[in-house]
Parts: sequence; structure tokens; C-alpha cells
Amino acid sequence: MRILAKISAVLATAVLLVSAMANGHADDASILRGTGDLGLVIERAHGSIQIIDTTHRAALGRVKGLGDLSHASAVYSRDGRYAYIFGRDGGLSKVDILQQRIVKRIVQGGNSIGGAISQDGSLVAVSNYKPGGVKVFNAATLEQVADIPAQASDGSGLSKVVGAAWPTRRGSALSFRCITRAKSGSLIFPTAPTCGSRNTRTLANCPMTA
Repeated sequence: MRILAKISAVLATAVLLVSAMANGHADDASILRGTGDLGLVIERAHGSIQIIDTTHRAALGRVKGLGDLSHASAVYSRDGRYAYIFGRDGGLSKVDILQQRIVKRIVQGGNSIGGAISQDGSLVAVSNYKPGGVKVFNAATLEQVADIPAQASDGSGLSKVVGAAWPTRRGSALSFRCITRAKSGSLIFPTAPTCGSRNTRTLANCPMTA
């Protein structure tokens, strides 16, 4: 009887171990995955994004509460896990694509159109149509690290910025396009003329306020 009891106890333990291992692998399969085939769709009418699996052409989930997305765009962290959403209402949202949630959202201006992320993924720049200029944020925390005024060439105040690009490594040129109101109408030019070279704005040379 003692031998049978011991055999039963061993079998019961083995069953529990197999079950635990199976559950552990199931959990890992649901959590661990790459981001290379993940993408997002801007749902401008609902202020949300839909996260999609491009390999299986399937919708994985939806993230809501992103504000006015009527002219929204996005950039991605280097590992593809986070998307930075630029909203028309001046909102900057950091979204965890794997966990399908908003990590942090701030409203940094009155009206923004697009932005850029540095090549090393440490800084995010936002193009502000209103009140104008460009603001730069820490990609990890969304804390503001720079405010580039982008003065209009006609002296009317801050220029409306409608696009930004960070084509080279961190600390080099951040380029953006501005719109200045003049007597002849809207003139598009590649830079704010108050500092930096004619075609770029360099963070090291431009006036900033934290």
C-alpha cells in the first residue's frame, strides 16, 4: 500500500509539473513576439488607432483616447515597440504597440502637424502649426528638452511649422518646413531664418528654453 501511495504521489506531481509548463508556454506565446510585422491604422473619425498584424492581415486591438487625429502621423521607436502619435490638437501620445495601451499623452501645443524622431530614438520633435515653432521631447518620458522658436522672416512672430525630418544622427541637423504669411500669400521655405544654416536648424546653435 505504501508503494502504491508513493507511486500515486509521484504521478500527481508529474501531472502538475506538465500542466504548469504548458500554461507557462501558453503565457509566453501570448506575450513574447516580435514587432517587425506590426503596424497601425489611424482612425481619424474616432480618435483611435487600430493595431494590425501585417503577416496574417488581422486586427489585434484598438487604442482609444488619442484626441483629434484629423492630420495625424506617427513615428516609431528603434525596436518598433512604441509609436509616437502627433495629433492635430497638439497632442503627443506614446503608445505601446505590444501592450496596446497609451504609455503617456501630453498636449504640447495648439495645433501640430507631424514630427520626427532622432536616429538613436532618444528625442522626438513636434512640428507646431499653432502657436508655431518646434518642440523637442525626451522619447522615454515625453519631458520637454527644447523649444525652437522658428521666427517668421517677415517679423510677424512664430512661423507655422508643417513638417520635420531628422535624417542624421542625434545632435546634428533637425530640418523642418515653415509657412510665413506675406503680402503675396503663403511662402513655403525650408528653415526658420533666425539661426542655423539656410537649409537646416542645428540644435546646438538654436536658442532653446526647457
